[in-house]
Amino acid sequence: MRFYAVGLNHECTSLERTETFALSAEEQEALYASLSLSADAEVVVLSTCNRTEAYLYGTEADLRQVKALLGQGAGAPWPEETAFQERDEAAVRHLLQVTSGLRSVVLGERQVFAQVKAAYERAVEAGGVHSVMHRLLHTAFRAAKRISSETGLVHGAASVSTAAVEMARQALSAPADGSGLEDAAVALVGAGKMGRLALEALVEDSPQSLTVVNRSPDRARDVASSFGGDTEPWAERHEAAAAADLVLVATGASDPVLRAAALPAPDEATLVVDVAMPRNVDPAVGDRPKYRLYDLDDLQAWTDEVRERRADAVPQAESICEELLEDFVTWVFHQQALQPAIQAIRSTFDTIRQQEVDRHAHRTSMDREEVDRLTESIMQKLLAVPIVRLKNVDPESIDFVQGIELLHALFAPSDEEAAGRPLTEAPDADPPDLGEAPSRCPYLTHDPGADGNETEEVQQALRLSAAHQAVPHPEGENDR
Repeated sequence: MRFYAVGLNHECTSLERTETFALSAEEQEALYASLSLSADAEVVVLSTCNRTEAYLYGTEADLRQVKALLGQGAGAPWPEETAFQERDEAAVRHLLQVTSGLRSVVLGERQVFAQVKAAYERAVEAGGVHSVMHRLLHTAFRAAKRISSETGLVHGAASVSTAAVEMARQALSAPADGSGLEDAAVALVGAGKMGRLALEALVEDSPQSLTVVNRSPDRARDVASSFGGDTEPWAERHEAAAAADLVLVATGASDPVLRAAALPAPDEATLVVDVAMPRNVDPAVGDRPKYRLYDLDDLQAWTDEVRERRADAVPQAESICEELLEDFVTWVFHQQALQPAIQAIRSTFDTIRQQEVDRHAHRTSMDREEVDRLTESIMQKLLAVPIVRLKNVDPESIDFVQGIELLHALFAPSDEEAAGRPLTEAPDADPPDLGEAPSRCPYLTHDPGADGNETEEVQQALRLSAAHQAVPHPEGENDR
């Protein structure tokens, strides 16, 4: 099993090629439903306005299947010649940097963090994520949050939408175009998240007027009222665009919603900025008199300036990613080394359980299936504390001698003198906080979904054990 990152993005191919392989939420769900990966494989698929990528923990055969399905979703063979592919540490590094905004069109943009979280949640719901990818994605989230709080990478324009507004602001403030956005009539076509982000960036400019056009009149009215604007019917979107100085287009449509042939001739010059992918504006609009059209390809040139301003923060941000990459790799090796021992412990306990069930099941009125469920639940609860402790031990503190001491520490009283020197726990020994994860926590040995009290019982056992270690005991008490 290896880590892979594979896909298409603005760094390796054109916008046209990337948008060909873009997947809607429904298409991503269909992809997950079609997957038949090896038993322990895990995968997360991300599709945004600038990238369609898959992050895989699996085999070469799993990778071939994922690429084939990505191509199938686009109705075209997977473009090996233009797609990127990373493996092992390079793949993990790529995901951490994507989530942190280091590989975005707008360096340091924060919207990609929410997009990766949404992709992760969709993969979890589809059953594509287990313990390894849980850990990896939460490591990526930690990297993004640290970079946001500890560096200047995310200062300034923070998303494609807000960067598009900044680019339009500069374009309309040029001498040839007169005043800036404070005197502009603005039209927004599309009232989704990207459109709202663009309007938030416009608030400080107080444009002369704002018109919102959306397929859903209710959503258009809601957004317009939030930003002090008016609405126009969807059928009149071309007329609304022609009457504006600045048109921001950000819908979820798969085909152009503004077409050159349907646009009236404007009285004044009109700047149209298309921040959607697939593109929502017919490229021929840019050939019409008095119309200028910017899309995501044009945005790339503008973001070079942003990249220069933020360049000083990049080394520190990359250093944070490297630090967390090292932590994750250590965890992976730690888990791989521990798994046989954990499996052996569970197998031994389960063998004893089954033998006792066979011997005594006839003594109860419960049927065999009920007895199995009950005894397995008891066994899992008994093993929960030592296995959680085992996973929390600092891997650098383990050697052949301490391996024996480790087993003794797991199953003997923690304050027994014969237990030997205490095991060193990692500085962040607590299991990662998976409160945001929409599935069961992979760091427990039972399913808390079946009984809400079980997680608390395990945590209480850990707290009681820790308190017991902290309290001094009279001499000889441990021998009772």
